[in-house]
Amino acid sequence: MCRGLSLALSPGDRLLIVGPSGSGKSSIMRAIAGLWDAGAGAIHTPPADSLFFLPQKPYMPLGTLRQQLYFPDDPGSPNGQTDGELLALLRTSCLPDLAARVGGLDAESDWAYILSLGEQQRVAFLRLLRRRPAVAFLDESTSGVDAATEAKLYEALKAACQCFVSVGHRKELLAHHTHVLQSQGEGEWVLHTAAEYAAMNHS
Repeated sequence: MCRGLSLALSPGDRLLIVGPSGSGKSSIMRAIAGLWDAGAGAIHTPPADSLFFLPQKPYMPLGTLRQQLYFPDDPGSPNGQTDGELLALLRTSCLPDLAARVGGLDAESDWAYILSLGEQQRVAFLRLLRRRPAVAFLDESTSGVDAATEAKLYEALKAACQCFVSVGHRKELLAHHTHVLQSQGEGEWVLHTAAEYAAMNHS
């Protein structure tokens, strides 16, 4: 539930949504994605093809590693990457040895079974970095990786995406965002700058 919530994000803004479990953080994401149509209000976004959503548990269809990295796009799309570019993206996504480990970009496997949650989340991050969307939405999308890997992924994200919105719990996430939307309970939300939120939580 969101009561009286109104905010706008500009290029360069990076919003972290925080609050206790069940406070509606993921519901905001679902509403933006068009998956949640309860209630009233207006949501304005750039065109759908310039948005990218990362859930906590990525979808890992059967197929080749190349197909995993391209999902939801087709590897034969006109704007596809070369093998060298894909391998570079694997390094950026903290998966430098994945292709060699599984037998190359065209190896087939049950990826949801052979990859840990943290590896699946890094594959999903690569999909985002490959797309370079105008706005990205991340719903606890780094919960399965350690803090150092998370920091590297967010640094890459800042270079690839003008604006993003994250749901997360780790205090380290604050360093990668410019604003914080905090649940106050009972559908009430407060918007802070990252500096204001940091000061509040160090006092």
